[in-house]
Amino acid sequence: MILKRPEQFHGNSKKRPFFEGWYHKMSTSNGDTLVLIPGIYRSGVNSNETAFLMVYQGSNGHFDYIPYPASDFNCESRDYSLFLGENYFSLNKIDLKVKTDKINLTGTILSEDLKPWPVTLFEPGCMGWYSYVPTMECFHGILSMGHTLRGQIKLNDSNINFDEGIGYIEKDWGKNFPKNWVWAQSNHFHESDLSVSISLATIPWKRSQFSGYIVGVQHKNNLYRFTPYRRSKITHIQFDGNSLEWHLKNGQTEVQFNIERGSKSSLLYAPDETDMVPKVAEYLDGRVSCKLIIDGKTIIKDQTNKAALEMIGDTDTLVASIK
Repeated sequence: MILKRPEQFHGNSKKRPFFEGWYHKMSTSNGDTLVLIPGIYRSGVNSNETAFLMVYQGSNGHFDYIPYPASDFNCESRDYSLFLGENYFSLNKIDLKVKTDKINLTGTILSEDLKPWPVTLFEPGCMGWYSYVPTMECFHGILSMGHTLRGQIKLNDSNINFDEGIGYIEKDWGKNFPKNWVWAQSNHFHESDLSVSISLATIPWKRSQFSGYIVGVQHKNNLYRFTPYRRSKITHIQFDGNSLEWHLKNGQTEVQFNIERGSKSSLLYAPDETDMVPKVAEYLDGRVSCKLIIDGKTIIKDQTNKAALEMIGDTDTLVASIK
C-alpha cells in the first residue's frame, strides 16, 4: 500500500472534475489575520482549467480572487512545493509577487515548528482510513495545527509584520466540496499554546450521503483527536442557526465547544460544475469557546473572537443527522 501524504499534490493524473487548494491562515502577534489559498480547478463538464490565488484580509474583510492560467501552476508531485506565476508556496515558506489592478502584494513569510496531524499507514492524516476510499468526493488534510511565523509583506499601502505571529495550514482536494458543513479554526486564544480545528459535514457517498466530523485540539505538544474512526462519542450537540454547542468524548478526555458566527464575512470561491464560483461565506471574527477535561479535571478553558468560521448549507439537517 502506497502512503501518499496529505500535503502532496494529488492532481498529476489530470482527472476531471478535480480541485485542490491549500489554506494558509496567518495571524500577526496582535491578531490581524490574512488567509491565502493557492489552488487548481478542472471542470468535469467542459474544458475549463484554471489556477487561482485567494487573498482574504481579516482586518477589513476585503477578499480578492486572482485567476492564473493553468500553465502557471507547477507543483512537485511528492512534496508541497508550488510555483504559481511568480509566487511560491510550501509548508515552510511563502514568497509573494502579486500585482493586479486591485491588489499589490509582495513579501516573504516563513513558518517554523509546524505541528501536523500525524500521518501513519493505518491513520494517514485527519480522515483516518477514509483517506484510502477512492470514491470520496472530497478529501481533507490538516498540515499544521499551529506554528510560528516570521517575515513581512506589503499589501497595497500597508506593511504587515508577521514576526512572532502564528499560522495554520490545511487543504482540500477531490471532485467537490461537501453538501453541508460547519467549520471553525483558531489558534489565537488567550492561552498562546492552544489551537483548535473543528469540522462537521454531510458527505456525498455514491447515491447516498453520511455525516462525519473531525476535531483536533492542539495544546502545547499534545494533539487531542476526536473522530468517529477513533470511536469518539458526541455527548451533546445543539444548533440554533447562529451558534453551535458541541460536546465530544473519547475515553476519559472530553471537549466542549460553543461556536458562534462573527459579524463580518466574505464570499470565498469554491468548485462548481463549470468554474470556481463565490459561494462560501467565511468569517474571520467568529467566536469559539473551548473547554478540555481530562479524568474529570479541567485542563483548558479559553475563548477567542478571532476564529475562522463557516456554516454552509442545510446545517439544521446536518446537526440533526449527527445526534
